[in-house]
Amino acid sequence: MKRNISVGAYGWRHSHWLGTFYPEDLPVSVEEDWRLTYYSNEFNCVLVPADYCLCLSGKKAVIDCNHWLDEVNDEFQFYVECTMDIFDHVSFDTWSEQLKLLQPQLSALVITENQRKIPESTLKQLKDLAEMLRVKVFADGDYDLPIDLPIKSIWQKDRRCTSALALIEDDLTDLRSVRATMDGFVSQKSDIDQISSNATIIVRSPRLQAVDLAQFRKVVEVMGY
Repeated sequence: MKRNISVGAYGWRHSHWLGTFYPEDLPVSVEEDWRLTYYSNEFNCVLVPADYCLCLSGKKAVIDCNHWLDEVNDEFQFYVECTMDIFDHVSFDTWSEQLKLLQPQLSALVITENQRKIPESTLKQLKDLAEMLRVKVFADGDYDLPIDLPIKSIWQKDRRCTSALALIEDDLTDLRSVRATMDGFVSQKSDIDQISSNATIIVRSPRLQAVDLAQFRKVVEVMGY
């Protein structure tokens, strides 16, 4: 089976994409986030930043992601970032109930580097939630994970491992450097194929432009993925 590599960004609410990728007259309210619809017409996956799930209503924070599936096509996949910060505002159970709404197009829960480590008790809750939702859990290399938790590492440029998920911190303006990074990721092809026929690359940079992300996706396609 041919392995496909999906390419997506860390979030879609980027103000510096307005006028360069998003039309300037596009509505930008969270309640009617047409940017997600627009983004999903160009890319087929996204890593949802943890704070995207929170909506502040007065002094009360609520989880609101139940409308996202209505904004994307049936092939689009969500990866949801997990940090302890979100649980300062809502309970784990409340957050979990909303994620269940994304289940038809939810690929994985992603634990990213954060100053506050997620405790083992919450990691076990994440494992149980992932098993119920039938999705994977990935974590960056700084987590010392208990061996009984089936949480996968994230492939990064300076933390290479066998993984079906890569997180690249790059604005993608230097295509030669990007190609070298891509070569490093696909060099583990035979190992990934034993895990999954598909892989995903998420690009995270405050300077990333959608046009450069689209160009990078073309590089991936030219390489046969």
